[in-house]
Amino acid sequence: MTQNQIDEILLQRIIQKCQELLEKKDDLHSINLYDLAFDIVNRAREKAQELKVPVVITLVDAGAHVILSYRMEDSLLVSYDMAYKKAYTAVGMKMQSKDLALLTKPNHWLFQLETMSEGQIVSLAGGIPIYSKGRIIGAIGISGGNAIEDQTIAEYAIEEINLK
Repeated sequence: MTQNQIDEILLQRIIQKCQELLEKKDDLHSINLYDLAFDIVNRAREKAQELKVPVVITLVDAGAHVILSYRMEDSLLVSYDMAYKKAYTAVGMKMQSKDLALLTKPNHWLFQLETMSEGQIVSLAGGIPIYSKGRIIGAIGISGGNAIEDQTIAEYAIEEINLK
């Protein structure tokens, strides 16, 4: 086998590997959260109106950058920050914010996490990660109602797209 033939075989293997990686990359995020943001917010708003609860709805990407934040009329001022913190928690901890509550109690392994994160991480219901193909692609955070209302609104908003 000549050097040119060896080089050609190696080049073909490199091209094949690159194509496989590109196909894999496209497949990872089949759900585009940016395209669905308005639909998700509208579903959350619909459920909040049904429950008669003015809330703030925040969607973040996998890096916790805000994609869209929506404030309903008469929502609480603090709800704006809390909705983001719930979404941030869901992405950052890779779990629902409500599930963090048990882990942050005294004598548990994440006790004082909220304090150590300077309040950025919260253990309140209403923050849920959004998955596509088993990977977190973002999160939703809802704030303005009680724990059950916030959680219900968040679940309703993403129930049709949260495919693990």
